[in-house]
Amino acid sequence: MKSLVLLHGLCGSPQYFAQLEPLLDAEVHAFTLPGHAGMEVGPNTMDQFADWVIEEIRLRDLDRPFVLGHSFGGYVATNLVRRYTGELSGFGLIHSTAAADTEAAREKRNGAIHQVIEEGVKPFIDGMIPNIFSNDSDPALIQRAIAIGYEMTVEGIVNAQQAIRDREDEVDTVETTDLPGLFIYGSKDPNMNEERAFLGASRHTKAIVPFSHMGMMEAPEEEAKIVNEWMQEVEHGKV
Repeated sequence: MKSLVLLHGLCGSPQYFAQLEPLLDAEVHAFTLPGHAGMEVGPNTMDQFADWVIEEIRLRDLDRPFVLGHSFGGYVATNLVRRYTGELSGFGLIHSTAAADTEAAREKRNGAIHQVIEEGVKPFIDGMIPNIFSNDSDPALIQRAIAIGYEMTVEGIVNAQQAIRDREDEVDTVETTDLPGLFIYGSKDPNMNEERAFLGASRHTKAIVPFSHMGMMEAPEEEAKIVNEWMQEVEHGKV
């Protein structure tokens, strides 16, 4: 059975995939990224986060796994595609983008860094997490994601925000790679549009789901079906 690595988003944890994971037709390894969910704070660049992930893949002796990343995890995944192509079988951006931050987004991240330093973790999480769901998202899921976010430290949030803010634009990376890719976009994502979600995806598999940025929590069955069909197509050389 093929190995599949899942990388969660900013202020998340493998709990983001708790309902999705058992539905996937693969040997699933959901990593807890440094600085998240009790993990020691480490990297503050995307290269360093990607290096940590590839080292974890090697330590677990995973043979060219698929790597799917949600949001921030997707940024790590595209870095892996550029720098460690030969160690992957394919990649996925789950409610993410290959594009770098815009200047306005960088300024917003600077504001977030300042906020969490000044106010602490809980006020930051209380403001951030509800805004990645849609207006009709289940309040219980929002509260679950908030509780996961509370496991962060100030330093963990700051380092991750710095890495995201300063990351390379990877649109050309995903556009030109020979690796098969999967792009899932939620049409109710309050912070993403279809064009940005699918930048660099013209040669890859694209799927739109009627959910928010947190579709893997809101609709694990639907997103698992998309992932499973894509992996099967890759394995049979159809993509």
